[in-house]
Amino acid sequence: MNIGIDIVENKRLENSNIKFIEKILTKKEIEIMNKKVGRQKLEFLSGRFAAKEAIKKCLDINIDFNEIEILYDLNSKPTTFYKNYKFSISISHEKNYTVAVALLLK
Repeated sequence: MNIGIDIVENKRLENSNIKFIEKILTKKEIEIMNKKVGRQKLEFLSGRFAAKEAIKKCLDINIDFNEIEILYDLNSKPTTFYKNYKFSISISHEKNYTVAVALLLK
């Protein structure tokens, strides 16, 4: 079993420009983020950043963030798409921080 965890201080991502965002998010994720406003937009970005960092730690391979796509399933739970890997992911927000855990399912 492989597990990865990451924590992000949200203010680090507050002034992210589009070039940085495109390195982190897929086109679908950017579409979803752009429908959000205010704090929700920042939490979406920081959540995806933390979750993708956790996935990279879990896999222990060097991949680009935007190769991993995290969308929502029918229950609004984050679902990950990266090659044939399957993950269980949890993303939590608390005031100034976002934490994510990724568990590789075999």
